[in-house]
Amino acid sequence: MATFPVMKEGGGVTTSVIVASLDLRWIGELAAGAAQGAGTEVFVIDGGGTVLAASAEEEQLVGKNFAGHELTKELLAKDEGTTTTRDFDGTSRILGFVRVPWTKARLAVGVDESVVHNGIDREITIAYVQLGVFGMLVLLAAWFGGERLILRPIRSLVRTATRFGRGDLRARAADEPWMAEFEPLAAAFDDMARKLAAREEELKIANQHLEELASLDGLTGLANRRGFDRELDHAWRHADELREPLALIMIDIDHFKLFNDRYGHVQGDACLRAVGETLSLVALDKALIVARYGGEEFALLLPGLDIEHAVALAEEARRSIEELLMTHAESPCGIVTISIGVESRVPEGGQSAACLVEAADRALYDAKRRGRNTVVAHSPLLLSSAS
Repeated sequence: MATFPVMKEGGGVTTSVIVASLDLRWIGELAAGAAQGAGTEVFVIDGGGTVLAASAEEEQLVGKNFAGHELTKELLAKDEGTTTTRDFDGTSRILGFVRVPWTKARLAVGVDESVVHNGIDREITIAYVQLGVFGMLVLLAAWFGGERLILRPIRSLVRTATRFGRGDLRARAADEPWMAEFEPLAAAFDDMARKLAAREEELKIANQHLEELASLDGLTGLANRRGFDRELDHAWRHADELREPLALIMIDIDHFKLFNDRYGHVQGDACLRAVGETLSLVALDKALIVARYGGEEFALLLPGLDIEHAVALAEEARRSIEELLMTHAESPCGIVTISIGVESRVPEGGQSAACLVEAADRALYDAKRRGRNTVVAHSPLLLSSAS
């Protein structure tokens, strides 16, 4: 080591410089001594990213600068730590490093990651072999223990477990006589079966609840489009089997977009809820389902109703909404009204429920085209409109 003082004018020391040398051969010997294991390397890197010394396998890296390498950045970012990354020669290693005291240099020791994994795989293989040997010993002990004392109870437990696996949670191991040594295991099986049965029941209830939630409209509490489509398919098949009519009433709130634009979405939501509640009351005893079909559209599914009775019910619904007297300044009537399309038919061979929806939708379109606040049946002979 050497020091050099810088003198002030007129005497005194203003600064001083200390120069220290480091014997790289000693570091090399240290690295060579530490890197004894397979796939192990040791190197010293200074604060500027230059390799000062390395083990024999990495000696070609000595003197090279790796300032921009990701490993260098990780090593110089902390005084000590561990990391798993690719080193300067591209090998993936698990490294531990520490700062050399009083310097910015880092001493790092790395192990080839593949060597570590190979060791783990070897230990796992040994463990499997040991497990296999142990299993064979257990089987031999069971065999020599006797068919009646060990194998028969085990087969019985296996049969019980198999029934559990097939979903028969009513099976009970305690139904058979057991030796004292097997009684705790049989009791554990039964306890597990009871818990699984209780859990299965909870899951069924939860799934039913989720299914109901998935079929409900969150705003009005009515069935949503998904719930309506499911009920429509069931009702159509049932009507086909009984050869009876199935009626569908499609409803649209008149000028609802203008209502929303004028009064805001909060009042728009209140309007939708009020219409939904009124329709539910009107069709309380007749409708299989009252649904919010989408946006401002509603649908009523009416099994067993012919076109005349369906139109009469639709007209009652139209008057009920009109009698709510909900203010709608953008409507020609000054209040909220609805337009309704009605269709009723007996399913015929080859027809699907979609034909019923299409017919009622066309009737609804006609009702809006005729001035709204009107009930129009798909049959051109049946028409009921507001006065």
